[in-house]
Amino acid sequence: MKINEGIYIAGLLAATLLLVGILFGCDAEQKSSTLVTTGQISTGDGGEKRELTVVKESKPPAEQGIAVQRIHRIDGANIERWLSDHELDIQITTLEKLATAETEAQYSYSRFRFDLETGKRLSIKEQTGAGKEEFIKAFLSPDGKYSFIQTWKNKYEAVNAIKNMATGEQREVAVDNYMEVGGWLNSDSYILAAGSKEGRGEIWNISVDGTRAKIELKDSEIECFTEFAVGNGMIYYTDAKSRLKSFTPTRSKPTLLAADVSTLSLSPDSQRIAVSTAGSGGQGESRLLIYDTGGHLQGLLIGKGDVLSHQTWSPDSSKLAFAVYTEDKGGMNGIYIFDTVSGKVSPLGLPYYPAYPLSWNPSGSRLGITVDDKEKLAVTHIVDFKK
Repeated sequence: MKINEGIYIAGLLAATLLLVGILFGCDAEQKSSTLVTTGQISTGDGGEKRELTVVKESKPPAEQGIAVQRIHRIDGANIERWLSDHELDIQITTLEKLATAETEAQYSYSRFRFDLETGKRLSIKEQTGAGKEEFIKAFLSPDGKYSFIQTWKNKYEAVNAIKNMATGEQREVAVDNYMEVGGWLNSDSYILAAGSKEGRGEIWNISVDGTRAKIELKDSEIECFTEFAVGNGMIYYTDAKSRLKSFTPTRSKPTLLAADVSTLSLSPDSQRIAVSTAGSGGQGESRLLIYDTGGHLQGLLIGKGDVLSHQTWSPDSSKLAFAVYTEDKGGMNGIYIFDTVSGKVSPLGLPYYPAYPLSWNPSGSRLGITVDDKEKLAVTHIVDFKK
């Protein structure tokens, strides 16, 4: 049977791109009114079949997956935070003295402002007045009018404050806390799970005027908060039996949402929760699932492997980046992007596994990935996505 030459060539090109794993996601089925023909190609040792659809358009529709435009490399660096879409606060780690049989290796650390567009970096000198050992973290409210600020004196002591972003005024909040666990309930209240050396500690509802009130939680199955998220009036956490639960400041009895949850990540718009699970009793391969805030499973499995980590939502909640490691090289390995609009999961086609949390720039057009490196100690790759 003769095959139109143009369609045949297009089919070969599409299959090549699919196998490279740059442009297409795990689900290769395309919804289009211009379908020409459909075939099957083999993938994996198990002989599974993947559907290949050839379309007439010269350019694939945006929902087909993630396309990489460019990758920047920054040696010896990890990302502290994004300052803008093209500027980063990075930390450079330098080996000052090799380890010996008697002494550990010695390192020095320096902070820089790095510009991706020019490649230039400027030294960042602390001008906050904080002591040498102090560490400051700031969490901006959803409307951007206030910031919850923690100034850590040491590993277990922090001074908390609410800052008015318009006036610069700061109001100290007199609570003791041992953990950096919390989030904005809404634009008017910050929830702080203070933690304690002897138990889970108090949960505080801190208003933007600096006042605070204790929140009661009636749950004997929680000793300390390892997974905790706040947003859109709800508080989410996992208990000692790896069950995902939610409650509110006015409803102390929690609601069970899901079982066998290892980690949780609430989307910035507070509409979806990404959870990883290792199966009943912590056995079996890890799976990545998406739930709505009521505990209803959204769609099918997003990812699976021996280790699932670093689930990170883009600022607009449209994409979820995550890393997968599977000992079986025929399984999922590397970094993937889940698109909430198309429902597709796309591999970046990069061979490395992150050593630090993945980091999106403010517009979600770039993703920062930091990996360990024997010579450079750490290397950060910034992936630019095609628009």
